Amino acid sequence: MSLLSLSYGLLVLLTVPLYALIPSRFRALTLCLVSLLFYAWGSLPHAALILALGGVVFVLGERLQSERRSTLFALGVSLCVAVLCYFKYSVLFLRTVASVLPVGTTSAQLSQHADILSLELQIPLGISFFTFEFVHYLTDIYQGKIVRPHPLPPLHKRCTDFFLFALFFPTLLAGPIKRYQQFGTDPALAPSGTRPEQIAQGLWRILFGLLKKVLIADSLATITLRLKAPELVTPLGLWMAMYAYAGQIYADFSGYSDVAIGVSLLLGYRIPDNFNYPYVARSLQDFWRRWHISLSSWIRDYLFIPLGGSHVPPWRAILNLLFVMALCGLWHGPAGHFVVWGLWHGAGLGIERLYRKLRGQSTDSQSRWSGFWGWLWTFHFVCVGWVLFAAPSLKAAGIALARMLFLLR
Repeated sequence: MSLLSLSYGLLVLLTVPLYALIPSRFRALTLCLVSLLFYAWGSLPHAALILALGGVVFVLGERLQSERRSTLFALGVSLCVAVLCYFKYSVLFLRTVASVLPVGTTSAQLSQHADILSLELQIPLGISFFTFEFVHYLTDIYQGKIVRPHPLPPLHKRCTDFFLFALFFPTLLAGPIKRYQQFGTDPALAPSGTRPEQIAQGLWRILFGLLKKVLIADSLATITLRLKAPELVTPLGLWMAMYAYAGQIYADFSGYSDVAIGVSLLLGYRIPDNFNYPYVARSLQDFWRRWHISLSSWIRDYLFIPLGGSHVPPWRAILNLLFVMALCGLWHGPAGHFVVWGLWHGAGLGIERLYRKLRGQSTDSQSRWSGFWGWLWTFHFVCVGWVLFAAPSLKAAGIALARMLFLLR
């Protein structure tokens, strides 16, 4: 079920008035059940998976609240990562191993197994989002950032609150990635009040998201198809496709986020914005503070900072940037061109860091490369990265970039 499908629209139309009319003590449980039915509509086994994994995470979280044992924390995080890797990356792993092995029986068997697995294995919708949310939940409990309220709510209330966080249907499929501490009903947006401004704000956000998706993203999609077969397109056509894809991916992804945020508002939940005019950024650091904010902040807080952040020698900070951005690329898709896209951004962030270091500027400051030239560098660096992202393979991306620079006929 897509966020833009008719069935999703009917679900929202039925859920919002029902949620506003039922007694407040039953709202969280009702929304949990609706969200579970929404996910089970797509796949019952996958709904059982998220329930089972969520149940384990909740139990481990409860234990970590009373005894912060590193083994429990490592077990929970490892389980989440293992589930994500199995469903999303096992085929890529098998094909990579088969490609590096000498040609023979073992290599052929691995390739055959990978082909079969790619046909049989269905990736659960939203698995990249809910596994990251589970890792955040366990990490913040272990670090003492999530603490039990006093007086302690009953177990069934804590369980309901957690599964509402885990299953919340507006954000389950395409984010934004939520933080448990920030998730909850906004007293100023309580559904029982059904204030006109609350409804208007949510409906406007949904309409704005739909317009971005349908009028902009879908219109540009016909142009961006040129990146799928770059050998058949002129250099000028490829440049046009690159710029078009920059607009398409922003309108498409931010449109989905707007719909999710708007539906959340109708239900009385305020979800943080996921995009903040990313193409006005004058540095790559600034771009990643504006683009897919929930993911970039997750990578910063749970990967980059634990690796040392900015408090390590420059060479190590750059290696850490390359590593975490490669993982960011892999998070977007199990293919080599996504990894190279991540490395491209990691290299760019590293270059900017060295530049600021030579200029005597703080690497953690908001300082940007000056004015127009900083914007021009950032925008085109990001656009070249989109060629790597949009191409069907690394080879196709290489052909597209070579033809754009008139290096290949």
